[in-house]
Amino acid sequence: MKTDRRFSVLAGAALGAAAWNVHPVHACPPDATELRSLTAIASGQSLMLDDGSELRLSGILVPTARDFPTPPEDWPLEAEAKAALDRLLQNKVLRLGAAHSFRDRYGRTVAHAVSGDGRWIQSALVDEGLARVAPLPGETGCARDLFAREAVARAKGAGLWANPAYAIRPARHTRTLERLTGTFQIVEGWVTDVGSTRRDVFLNFGRNWRWDFTAAVDLRGTPDRDATTARLKLLKGRLVRVRGFIERRNGPFIGLASADVIEDVPEGLASGP
Repeated sequence: MKTDRRFSVLAGAALGAAAWNVHPVHACPPDATELRSLTAIASGQSLMLDDGSELRLSGILVPTARDFPTPPEDWPLEAEAKAALDRLLQNKVLRLGAAHSFRDRYGRTVAHAVSGDGRWIQSALVDEGLARVAPLPGETGCARDLFAREAVARAKGAGLWANPAYAIRPARHTRTLERLTGTFQIVEGWVTDVGSTRRDVFLNFGRNWRWDFTAAVDLRGTPDRDATTARLKLLKGRLVRVRGFIERRNGPFIGLASADVIEDVPEGLASGP
């Protein structure tokens, strides 16, 4: 099994079963108590506020040209996401949800946001197919709510989901995944083996981890490592879905922020052949 680790990672989809939840569950959207005014929209995911701070919308990833191994000069979906934000925040007032907020390494506030008329911004973008759910470590509190919304948007073919560039990737297509190194992908496949160290649990999706796809859960922030490891080992032989930035660690690899953000997919709901 793989013993490489990746810690500044994005997460995959949320496990539906409550028994898998290993972190506190909060109401979503979080209570938005901090009132701010919008001064500029820096991008489809980043807002400038009246106190001089920059807000990065927590738990989502809007489409950008960087979604491609060779980025195009411009990407219409990126402009659509920015336009949607402008429309959602046309009154220039928003409230920040303090329950999950923090500052990232660039000094930006990372939080959920609610518009002046009460719309949860993250959910609105996901509903329109203008964002994928992509919680970083510390951002998993509302992941399951957003994943449910994302599934509806994907079924409708809304926004980015109408474009094959955002298709769910089969884990067995390792050469395709390797070509997508450095991009954010959703990957689905059967777990053939589960291994662990004190710091990570590895989900192997093929017989040979040296070139097959692998995903790893970082256990460092997990309250009960042994219990989480035991639960993850039950995924052997199951169809699951994970998401994150593709790396090359022997074969293609995704690091996961939490066991909470793995989707156990019923066989009848597989994304494709």
